[in-house]
Amino acid sequence: MKKLKTMILLIIISFSFFLLLYHKKMNYSLKYNFKGYNIKEEYNKEDERYIVNVAKGKINYTFILDEKYIKSRKLVDNIKLYKVDDEECMLISFNKKTQTPKCKVNYKNTSYTLMSVRMKDKLPKKIFENTYKEVNKTYKNIEINYLNNKKVFIWNYHGFYLLDHNNKNKEINIFDTDVYNPEHIGYIKNYIVMPNYNNGYEFTSLKILNTKSLDIDTFKLENNLSRDSYVLGNHEDSIFFYDKKYEKEYEFVPYKLKIREVSPFIYNKGKKESKTDVSLKSGNVKFVYDTVYDYKIIDNNLYRSNKYTKDLELITDLEVKEIVKSQENEVYFISGDYLYMYSDKLGTVKMIKYFELSFNYHNLIYIF
Repeated sequence: MKKLKTMILLIIISFSFFLLLYHKKMNYSLKYNFKGYNIKEEYNKEDERYIVNVAKGKINYTFILDEKYIKSRKLVDNIKLYKVDDEECMLISFNKKTQTPKCKVNYKNTSYTLMSVRMKDKLPKKIFENTYKEVNKTYKNIEINYLNNKKVFIWNYHGFYLLDHNNKNKEINIFDTDVYNPEHIGYIKNYIVMPNYNNGYEFTSLKILNTKSLDIDTFKLENNLSRDSYVLGNHEDSIFFYDKKYEKEYEFVPYKLKIREVSPFIYNKGKKESKTDVSLKSGNVKFVYDTVYDYKIIDNNLYRSNKYTKDLELITDLEVKEIVKSQENEVYFISGDYLYMYSDKLGTVKMIKYFELSFNYHNLIYIF
């Protein structure tokens, strides 16, 4: 009886181990042919993305798919190519799911949302059926159209206006003096960290705003922070500052209210990279993040690139002057006196209109 129990236990353990291995995510890359197209299908387990390249002659499209990992391979099961004058769009089905189309205008990668009416009429109507609920309210002369379930903090020179998707709009007063360019502000997770602008030229403390509770903490600094300081970037729970006057780098952890001086360095795609004070004093050095998508403004046009092909894709026809925030396949940006959002799902959406953005827009908006 004891031997039987041991055998059953071994069978259970072996089967469990088999299931674990069977469902374990694995990097892979394979090539195959489908309907005359050459397919290169890859899975990147670190990014949890499928990368699918479809090519034939001069036709070449790459799809980056945020789909659940499965053990099956050769998952492209349909391909359609649409052409209208100088426009071309490809639509694929991957594991029996229709993906967002990839398009080109004059052979240049362009968001499908910018295609002509004639092209959009050719594409399946369900692609354009995604909708959102407009708010259409006003607070402090700010026209609110859509908040994408976010909290939007707008600098009002002595604190913030909070625009809340739950309609809990609020004015948050922090400083007595007006600050027209809060260039020292950093933010991470649910914290906004800023020097105490009431201190004058030398900052002796920091102000920390909890964006969830809206509590404000004051953290006294052992060493003064000069106005000649800037934010290098974030890593895990920390914000890093560099003081060019005193040639010191600091790591601050908001939720612990702790700070320490560190040797000069940055994080380059998650890895520490030593720097000299001379390089950091230039003020142009920032952390580099390992993201699937990167957004950049070139000649007032907003483009998206990806880490796999580096191809540029035009995603809006608006004249863009500042990127506020980006995360994966969403980007928030300023055009004119509007804050917009772009996503493949919704396209370009007006979020708020604020006259102040017409002439002052640097470091004014923080999105959580």
